[in-house]
Amino acid sequence: MNRAYKIFEKVKIGGLILSGITIFLMMLFIVADVVLRNLLNASLLGSYEITQYFLMPLAFFPGLAYAYSSGIMPRIEMLVVKLKNRFQRNIFIALLIVEFILFFMLTFYGLQYALIGTQEALGFSMKGTIITYYPILYFVPLGFLLLSIEILFLISKNFQSSTPTLSVND
Repeated sequence: MNRAYKIFEKVKIGGLILSGITIFLMMLFIVADVVLRNLLNASLLGSYEITQYFLMPLAFFPGLAYAYSSGIMPRIEMLVVKLKNRFQRNIFIALLIVEFILFFMLTFYGLQYALIGTQEALGFSMKGTIITYYPILYFVPLGFLLLSIEILFLISKNFQSSTPTLSVND
């Protein structure tokens, strides 16, 4: 399991890097648009749509699994830490299973939406041209799939350990 998780960590780092680069590009794009509007009374063509359909999904979903594994997302651990380890472990495993089911459902339905988007060639109009954005839709189920895999590693770690943990690296 350690080797598989090490490989998965590299995938998570790749998603984090993609998210970071996208956030930087989004910042540059928005700053350029604001400067052009205020100084030249002009605007970047389709800046709102490009940010909405391309940059926001790429900024959020690839880094989702890394954010979850870092512990930054809220968890219910503070409510169960006063219980005995056996109860804590069982509650953690139950909550992780519920999370896995929910995120896997988001993966499944996100993939269905991306497939429908591909079939219909979803796009937006920009200066009389249709710009397709359906390839970006696949980053939504990909982000939730990576999150589901992270949760599976956590479930496995909790089954192997006698004490509850919310980190695979412990």
